[in-house]
Amino acid sequence: MSASVTFSAILLLPSVVALASCSSSRCDCGCQKVSLAVKEVPAQRLVVSIPDQKMQTYEGEKMKRRYPVSTSRFGLGDKLRSNLTPLGRLEVVDIIGQGLPKGMRLYSRKPTGEILKPNTTVGDAIVTRIIRLRGTEPRNARAFQRLIYIHGTTDEMGLKKPVSWGCVRMGSSDIIHLCRWVKPGAEVDVVEEPLPPTRTAAVIRRLFHWGSVTAQ
Repeated sequence: MSASVTFSAILLLPSVVALASCSSSRCDCGCQKVSLAVKEVPAQRLVVSIPDQKMQTYEGEKMKRRYPVSTSRFGLGDKLRSNLTPLGRLEVVDIIGQGLPKGMRLYSRKPTGEILKPNTTVGDAIVTRIIRLRGTEPRNARAFQRLIYIHGTTDEMGLKKPVSWGCVRMGSSDIIHLCRWVKPGAEVDVVEEPLPPTRTAAVIRRLFHWGSVTAQ
């Protein structure tokens, strides 16, 4: 049994590595074979790094853009009424506010008519756009019920620091740019690891002349 995967796919996507006993009737060595099963590359993927407080976007295997963000000041998790940011794989289910002016305040996902300027003190105001998320794993299964969003914030000076009330905050200009590109169904990974250097995959392929990795 063999499987071939591109090296960049291993870098950018979680792969499943399984160990299985040799099933050949002609082999009595007790060896093990390693098989690699790699998920199909998603069309759009957003990776939110907790230690970096940044988001990296991908289109297929191509790195697109990096944005400053802010996650929860209270930590990580998915408990109800906890204001924690959930970890793991989520997906975009809706994009709200397309066409609204920058700074438009949204309450219960509807525009209020009030335009808020950056760095004005209005509590945990949600402005400009909302990207609604749904968890796909047990550890983030309550994300939709908890109203965990990626959304615009007035507290742009707080970006790059964990100061939100559970959601992933972005600057208004950045979330407008993101919402012109991202579509429902995009994958969102919230991770506890730093983001890779933007040229990691290309540099390694060039240095080592690797095009694919094959496991026997």
